[in-house]
Amino acid sequence: MIVKLPLAQRIGWRYFCSSRDFLRSVASIAMLGFAFSIAILVATQAILSGFETELEERILGLVPHVTVQSWSGTMEVGEIEEELDALAIEYRGSPEIESDALLVVQPRSGLDSTSIQRRGRVEAARLIGIDPEKRLQASSLGLYVDSEAISRLTPGSFQILLGRDKARELGVTKDDFVTVVMMEATLTLVGAIPRQKRFQVAGIIDTLTFLDAETAFIHLEDAARLSRISDRITRYRLQLDDPFEARDFVGVLRLRLDRNGSSYIVSAWSTLPRLKNLVESVIASRSMLVLIFSLLVAITAFNLVSTVVVFVNERKQDVAVLRTLGGGRVFIGSSFLIAGLLISSLGILAGGVFGVLLGIGLEIGLPMFTEIFGINLLQEYFVQELNVEFVVTDLVLVVIIGLSLSFFAALYPAWRAMKLDPAEILRRD
Repeated sequence: MIVKLPLAQRIGWRYFCSSRDFLRSVASIAMLGFAFSIAILVATQAILSGFETELEERILGLVPHVTVQSWSGTMEVGEIEEELDALAIEYRGSPEIESDALLVVQPRSGLDSTSIQRRGRVEAARLIGIDPEKRLQASSLGLYVDSEAISRLTPGSFQILLGRDKARELGVTKDDFVTVVMMEATLTLVGAIPRQKRFQVAGIIDTLTFLDAETAFIHLEDAARLSRISDRITRYRLQLDDPFEARDFVGVLRLRLDRNGSSYIVSAWSTLPRLKNLVESVIASRSMLVLIFSLLVAITAFNLVSTVVVFVNERKQDVAVLRTLGGGRVFIGSSFLIAGLLISSLGILAGGVFGVLLGIGLEIGLPMFTEIFGINLLQEYFVQELNVEFVVTDLVLVVIIGLSLSFFAALYPAWRAMKLDPAEILRRD
């Protein structure tokens, strides 16, 4: 027998839009439960997508994807760039001089006589000497500090860029002065004296990540003077278009350098425990949360089973009449299956809209909540700002999950409707 799906669809729609208050209430509750679970899944995926974007742009956009160092501690820029150019691989490079230092802020005068304000502040820092032009090409530094501040980093200017949290710990702002004290001492007639130099704060770097507590940049030539390095660097950083290709790039570069007998150490960002664990935790959290909230959708799908079962029990007489008029079992089952899919489809549509509104509301409302109550819910995360990003593939995945679960949930009630005996139903009535 040929199934007339258009008629089955009309009957399924009539069952869904039943005039009976009881059936309408049952269908509405099932639809709202399905919509609620879908909304949570949509909002969760958007938040996790935002975390991944922030991780790739703010964190991996600033840290070196590949780092080249020499076994001797220092190396020449031209030598390593010749090796890299011979690979014929696109990259963005930037030389660096890295050293450990102390940042000291002298007490401010003319404030008041309290001991706290009289006491100087000292913070440890990783001092990194950079070439501003090459660094702007090799990282996203220019997105988080104004161009005027970067332009002040010139040779001999002794200007410094500080991360927001580091500047806050030191209690300094733009144009204030800090003293950089190198960990290496200089031997003089009176003994070992730490090398130190006064720097002016050229600008504050604000990435809203944990990097703001570690960042301290000066010009490459100023770093060379402090470290007593002449025309050499301590490491060379490379930035790739895709940071997740860094491990393959390291393999190719290391093979090239070993073949030429060069004594270089090549490492990818993924070998750093902090960054590696951070990326793995974000990916694992995404997979786990999507699985958990997919199970929530599955639970609401069981509610859909009970709803369609109620439809079947309340419409037994209709089933009997349709069967006596020539309606086949597949036709009857299709009608109830379509009724279940209509409930879930409207639930997915409503849940998708509510999930988008929920995500946007969280992105807008979280800063207001933090400002009003003084509680930063993202304080323990690697970003301090919530970014909600809706991805088409994520929304498609939600629709597939929702329709698949609702289809399998409606199969059992439809199968029960197919097994009803019209003669037995009419005899009882």
